Amino acid sequence: MLHLSFPNISHKSEYLAMISEWQAFEVTPTSPRKLFSWETYEDFLEIVKKDITDNPHGVNSTLFFFMDDDTILWAIQIRHSIDHPNLSLEGWCGGNIWYGLRPSARGKGLSKKMLQLGLIEAWKLGIQKVLISAHEDNIASWKTIESCGGEYIKTIPDEGKSLKVYWILTDI
Repeated sequence: MLHLSFPNISHKSEYLAMISEWQAFEVTPTSPRKLFSWETYEDFLEIVKKDITDNPHGVNSTLFFFMDDDTILWAIQIRHSIDHPNLSLEGWCGGNIWYGLRPSARGKGLSKKMLQLGLIEAWKLGIQKVLISAHEDNIASWKTIESCGGEYIKTIPDEGKSLKVYWILTDI
């Protein structure tokens, strides 16, 4: 069954398998970097716990593993606000939500379910309107956003690419 789960020690071996698959697929992992920047899995857990109430590098956020029963399909990060130059509509438009799927889980229609579950979590945090973006060449991602009610705002340049920016209401 598909669900979101806050990372814990029971996920360690599945997490390490997922990271290994990802690193074999892509040399430079995508954000959030905290999924890859740690000495031990226990360090990763401490970073994720601290980010909820005391993120030293930006806004507070909650990261969930997107899971099918006990298999980690990847993660979704919900930023509690967009009060940061890299997240706001006036800035880079990173937005409230980042999500992604491990390589073996792609192309199966799972992103929509993950985003829907993430929107529920955003609503629980009191976020009524989610800012979210996707690179224009990542058709699957922006189509997922649109299928979840994303209202197109604008397209902005982003390191030689174009980033499509959306609002999604979380009125569940």
